Amino acid sequence: MPIDRTQFLAEVEIRLSRLFSASKYGYRLPAQERHRLEGFMQAGVYMGLTNNRELAELMENSHQGIFGRSIEEHRLEKPLDWSYEQVDYSAFEPPAFIRNTRAR
Repeated sequence: MPIDRTQFLAEVEIRLSRLFSASKYGYRLPAQERHRLEGFMQAGVYMGLTNNRELAELMENSHQGIFGRSIEEHRLEKPLDWSYEQVDYSAFEPPAFIRNTRAR
């Protein structure tokens, strides 16, 4: 069953709420979770279900609902330290056919 625009935007809103709620309560989701959400949102743009402007508005509204202030206000209040987001992708440096033979 193909997904429609309304379903897609509802899912993005759920995922944004989960991300912002975790942040509000001091829980740091793994960087991969944020990257997955970004990829999911970009897939929606690619498939023509939404656009970047609409996603930015949805993100802003979700943030406002969770934190009671805009993303920019939050940023100015508490600068982010992205140093914890160091993702080690070195396992993917060898070509897949080499990695797959090692796993056997």
